[in-house]
Amino acid sequence: MDTYKSGTGKSKITARDPQTGMMKWEWNDVLKDFEPVWLDRGSAFQFEHYLFYNYGPRNYCIDARTGQTIWRKETGYSAFGNSAMLGSSYFTKGTPRSLQDQSIVEDRVYVGDVRTGKEREMVMPRYSRKSIRQAASWKQYIGLVADVRPIVEGTDTLLLIVYNETGPGRNEFEACIGLYNMTQQKWVYERERLNGQWPEGFNASWLTVSGDKMFTILNNAVACSNWRTGKLLWFRPLPSFAAIPTPIEDKYLAVFSTDSRLFLLDINTGQTIWEKKETLNTTSQVYYDQGILYFLTASLNAIEIPSGKKLWSIASPTSGKLDGSYWGFITGAPGKNGEKGRIFTRTGYHTYCFEAIK
Repeated sequence: MDTYKSGTGKSKITARDPQTGMMKWEWNDVLKDFEPVWLDRGSAFQFEHYLFYNYGPRNYCIDARTGQTIWRKETGYSAFGNSAMLGSSYFTKGTPRSLQDQSIVEDRVYVGDVRTGKEREMVMPRYSRKSIRQAASWKQYIGLVADVRPIVEGTDTLLLIVYNETGPGRNEFEACIGLYNMTQQKWVYERERLNGQWPEGFNASWLTVSGDKMFTILNNAVACSNWRTGKLLWFRPLPSFAAIPTPIEDKYLAVFSTDSRLFLLDINTGQTIWEKKETLNTTSQVYYDQGILYFLTASLNAIEIPSGKKLWSIASPTSGKLDGSYWGFITGAPGKNGEKGRIFTRTGYHTYCFEAIK
């Protein structure tokens, strides 16, 4: 599933048969004419045949079998990416329009049922409100939810929330974690600082969970915390802005920095196992299967984990042309019945399927 722009200038979500590449359906039933349609990290999730898609102040549900709209609605807030899903429940975050109209950002978390579109405000982080001031394009920056992640723990459903507030200094932000028990409707903990040891703070993003550990990006650093307690386990600065933390087999963490480096870190300590020069295409994520990490630069790449041996560097057949290099997404499907898996990616106008290494 991906997005393409048609000859009329309208972008569409398209679904293709993974075995043949043939198009099954395309969708552009948006509420606003020429509203962009774009699948990004945290913007679309599927439960059974219900495909949830968010774009700003509008939520949609598409039948993944047919491409027909099940429901679509305007919301009272605007959310861009980093939504989440657990069963039939979807989770979004945003600031009510009544506050946005006053140039105030004060995010809260909403929960909805993907089958009906019925949703409600669930919880708002316990913002400290000590250093409210103008920041970015907002006259009052109270707090912004960077990411959410629902987790089932026994009979309870928990919601992990990473959020940012303005700090006391100019251009300073405080990044915090909160853990809310939705079943018991109470906080397990409200406010654990991610970047308390820094003289200036940074926004948190890219929440990733593996076992008891959670990983977040803090501009040019990676933070690892125990999500059950919110306590920081290790903190690793990188030479440049960090992106796409990828836990591997609860042993390693692959992470890129935007100065064109790929790091493999020890997941328990944050220590470097190796680093390599790789010009990452940051519009994509990565895909891991059976000891192989697949990712995009201008080429389609594969590296063996943990050795770091380069196995693939496949250039796009349209590199340097209008269609361009590989970009947008990379994903895959494990092999079945002794067959090798599949790797999927795209260029500007084409989707590609490769036989995986294993």
